[in-house]
Amino acid sequence: MIRLAIGCVLLLLALGDAREAAARPSLSDSDVSALKAGKILFRPEVPAGRNGAVGMGGTALAYLQSDPDAVWEAILDFAGHPRFFPRVRETRVIERVAGRTLVSYRIAVGPFSFRFFVNNYADAATHFLRWELDRSRENDLFRDHWGYWKVDDWDDGALVTYAMAGQTTLPAFMIARAGRDGTVETVKALKVHVEQRAGL
Repeated sequence: MIRLAIGCVLLLLALGDAREAAARPSLSDSDVSALKAGKILFRPEVPAGRNGAVGMGGTALAYLQSDPDAVWEAILDFAGHPRFFPRVRETRVIERVAGRTLVSYRIAVGPFSFRFFVNNYADAATHFLRWELDRSRENDLFRDHWGYWKVDDWDDGALVTYAMAGQTTLPAFMIARAGRDGTVETVKALKVHVEQRAGL
């Protein structure tokens, strides 16, 4: 009974974090104009990690002229993630268990290759995908990594929010710009892929 109660409390806390993170971002008039013009917005805010951990990264937003369900399906296509993430060379689904999908990623940084493992938690009802590094496994480069995707119905299309943060073994000055550029490039690549599939 005690274990069940603890489990329920942990689940409620996790869902509370997810609902807070999944809130639709506030947009100014200039933000709306930029998004409708096809621009990718970048914000320096990063999602909070476990136990309030802070990492390098940011948040990118884009308007996609596509059905939100089609965008959601593209995000959940883990095998297709190398299309969106500029340094990802290979992905492999390791297991799917009770709402959790464990994915192995291999990335290339210059002549070097690194592998890490990420647990993904998808909520289809809200089009919200949260992920975090599986720290029980051996991960190259990353000490921690977390973030989320959110897809909202917006102006006959989809408003996509991609927020990520990470802690690596490299000095912050070496990865700060790469984190920002990678966030924007990822959302831009998703936009191009989805809109091309929609025939735009």
